[in-house]
Amino acid sequence: MSDTPEQRDRTLVSHDGRILLMSCKQFVDEIVMGDACFVCGVSPRDKPFNDEHIIPRWVLRRFGLFDKQITLPTGERRHYRGYRVPCCVACNSLLGDKVETPISQLLDGDYQAVMRRLDEPTLRLLFIWLALLFFKIHLKDRSVRLHKDPRIGPEVVGDAYDWGDMHHLHAIVRSPYTKASLLPGVIGSLRIYEITGELTQDAWDYLDFSYDQTMVVRVGRVGIVATLNDSTAGESAWSDRLDVIDGPISELQLREIGAMFALANRDLIDRPVFSTLIYDKAFAMITCQRPPLKLKDFAPEAFGEVLLFAVRNYVEARAITVDNSRDPEKVAAAIATGYVRFLTFNGEFIRPKIFREGAS
Repeated sequence: MSDTPEQRDRTLVSHDGRILLMSCKQFVDEIVMGDACFVCGVSPRDKPFNDEHIIPRWVLRRFGLFDKQITLPTGERRHYRGYRVPCCVACNSLLGDKVETPISQLLDGDYQAVMRRLDEPTLRLLFIWLALLFFKIHLKDRSVRLHKDPRIGPEVVGDAYDWGDMHHLHAIVRSPYTKASLLPGVIGSLRIYEITGELTQDAWDYLDFSYDQTMVVRVGRVGIVATLNDSTAGESAWSDRLDVIDGPISELQLREIGAMFALANRDLIDRPVFSTLIYDKAFAMITCQRPPLKLKDFAPEAFGEVLLFAVRNYVEARAITVDNSRDPEKVAAAIATGYVRFLTFNGEFIRPKIFREGAS
């Protein structure tokens, strides 16, 4: 849930002129529907812009993606290098200095190196980076046409999103600019795993469940699963299954965890309430009121639908075997029942084949 109704209708500015709390209306009108800088809110008519790469430049450099293409929700393909959202020069530099550079350093190297660097401040920064990545991708959908033929209609992919529900997410994204503190409960479910196996040759991978604010990111041999607005409900709901994982996991298993988190967030009965508090027009704090964990009864078909969405590209590529078959229709039908698992069997962790660099 987004900020309280009173906060959603107010914009509060600091003594030095920064928007510490952007009202929901201003957020929708000027950021989502307009062309203002998504960080500070300035118009491109008032300050120079150079726009922000949605997939950060350090990722494009590290994995050689500048001349490769990303597939959009409509199936349209665009070059990574031109995949950007409106951002002023100053805020682009700020995000580079405060977020992208330290995250590129955190996620450099193997899983063990990353985990050695991880502490409470870097975990918080990682969560902000994930929120930033998710938000930019969905903001860009405001310019992605739903129909290739404009005669069919002018709709865009972003028309389907509840932008009011992303108001809180936007506050997190802007926190390097507002210097807002993230208080306990604001950080959602977040797990990091070592990835082994080679279903694909891609060292960079991204998947999200838009309406569940859940994402799966792979950076080399590091896999990350996060839900941005559940206040750790997913981790709590699936703790028994997550706790049996005691080694590297496969890409397929990483996506199953993403499906687990997404379903848990979807099934929450009482949602956390997030608020942005401003003190003396100078200090901002993002807070959370977290209710007791209550979920709808588990429905296998609902899980099957989410899991199939998560692994659909592997199914279509005939990379998954279920009941001794790789036929996409048969595999998809089996997964849709909700009884197929790649992560565990009879409560035990399924250890994937270990991939070693240089092995044939």
